[in-house]
Amino acid sequence: MEPQFAFYQQDDASPEWLNDLPLITDASDLSDYQGYFGYQQVNGEKVLSFYSMLDEKLVSINVDLVAGQVAYRRQQGGGRKQHIAKACGLKSNWNPKVLDATGGLGRDAAELRNLGCELRIIERSPFVASLLQDGIKRAASNEKTSELFANGFELSHGQSIELVEKVSQEQQPDIIYLDPMFPTKQKSAAVKKEMRLVKLLVGEDKDADKLLPVALENTAKRVVVKRPSYAPYLNSQKPSMSIESKGNRFDVYFI
Repeated sequence: MEPQFAFYQQDDASPEWLNDLPLITDASDLSDYQGYFGYQQVNGEKVLSFYSMLDEKLVSINVDLVAGQVAYRRQQGGGRKQHIAKACGLKSNWNPKVLDATGGLGRDAAELRNLGCELRIIERSPFVASLLQDGIKRAASNEKTSELFANGFELSHGQSIELVEKVSQEQQPDIIYLDPMFPTKQKSAAVKKEMRLVKLLVGEDKDADKLLPVALENTAKRVVVKRPSYAPYLNSQKPSMSIESKGNRFDVYFI
């Protein structure tokens, strides 16, 4: 049975990719659904959020590309000495075009944008894509981050296996970046909550292995795959090299 979600309408229209969701105006009806989308006020801004009951508590997630964890990584992340930068081959005189084919909540894409890359992003889930689109819109209009996100940070919604070739034909990326869903072993409450909500929204990532050959056919220089340290190689294909990070591994495939 597919998860059932709704949009809780409080004088707000639902985003484009959520148009097919039932519109609920009476909060008492929300208990009929596994989760719902709605806008909340955060620091004077309307923020699209997803809500669901976990462990008998109502919890929510949204995308914030201005403050929080993304801001910390932008300010304190270590620049091009970071593992993600090394995996992508970033050098002082090279700002590659990156296609992130598994956009998710956009944190790695935001990090690469902050390091000077031009980003195009694909996210297959209309639910996660809507959260990310809302975060990009707010970041693009914020004076602290508009230079990063108003241009050079484009999002498309659809199946990556179908869109990678189309997007690459329009402009071939130097790097294709993949971070497919994989079961986590991390135990922290924050990670557990967020990952459980994302998993509820996106379901199983059953075709992740098929993404690698498509990416290899359409990138100009390399494919970078982010995996948990304990995860097998994507598509059982050994990379050209791997870079170990705390809890994660970046597998790099050269063309």
